[in-house]
Parts: sequence; structure tokens; C-alpha cells
Amino acid sequence: MSSRLSKDFFPIGKISKPKGLKGKVKVFLYNVDSNILDKDIILWIRDNDSFLKYSVESFEKSAKYYLVKFKNILDRDSAQNICEKKIYISRKDLPDKKGTYLIDLIGFLVVDELNVSYGKVIDIIHLPTNNSLLIDYNNKEIMIPIIDNFIELFDYEDEVIRVKNSDFFIKEC
Repeated sequence: MSSRLSKDFFPIGKISKPKGLKGKVKVFLYNVDSNILDKDIILWIRDNDSFLKYSVESFEKSAKYYLVKFKNILDRDSAQNICEKKIYISRKDLPDKKGTYLIDLIGFLVVDELNVSYGKVIDIIHLPTNNSLLIDYNNKEIMIPIIDNFIELFDYEDEVIRVKNSDFFIKEC
């Protein structure tokens, strides 16, 4: 079953490579502390302009990745076909359907303490050390780490992110 692209799908990780002969794959979640994986959860894999649905049959957590067995992936060759692809979850399958997630920040206007605009958030980048906002600023992409040193306020009502210490990350542009 497939579903058309929608902003209701959130990337949560990436499939790395097969492990063994029975269709298991290594999955790296963007949030290593996440408890999102559960037996029978529905995950989606993007295929061009559609999402393909996969049900988790079982999973095991290791120190760096999850070993996941999907119900409809039966062998290593089938597992190879989904490797190096991002996995997504639908908002309706999230534990807190009404909560706010980092992906919701895409499109927010970024301003500093003096209300100087730096553009809009175009993506969220998941790095090993922290998550960062990717902003289109004067036709250049800049990253702002989502940490207390740089983020003053998330205004969800007005869709604005107020940053501080902007001279640090803007000076290179």
C-alpha cells in the first residue's frame, strides 16, 4: 500500500544495510534516545513521490542501532532493496498526536533579539551532537544548533523562532 507525499510524514531514521539472511536490517534513528519503535508499528519508506507501508514484526536495540524485521521483508535480497533509505512515521502513529515535534518548525521565521529577520527554516538537520535548524538566509543555507546558546524562544502561535548570539552564526554569510 502506498500513500502520496504529505507533511504528515516525519523522517525518524535511516535503514543502513541487511543483517543476516532472513530480511533483518540495521536502522539508525535520528533520535538515539527515542522509544518510537514498537512491535506492529507502521513505518513508511519513501519511493519517489509515494510512501510505502511496512509493519515492524520485531526489533532489537544495540548500542548504536536497531535491528528491525519487517513483516513483508522475508530475505536478504528484499532487505537490500530498502537499504540506504529514510524511514518515516505518520503523525497519526506518533505517541503524542497533538504534541509539537521538530519537523513542525519548518517554515517558521527566524528573527533575532532586535526582530531582524534571517529567513525561514527550510529543514531540520539531525547531527550526532545536536539537531540544527537549516535556514535560507540571503540565498545561502546556514545552520543554527538547537541549543540554549542560540535559541531564545519558540513562538508556535506566530510561527517565529527568536535566536540570540546571531553574530556568531551569521558572520560567515
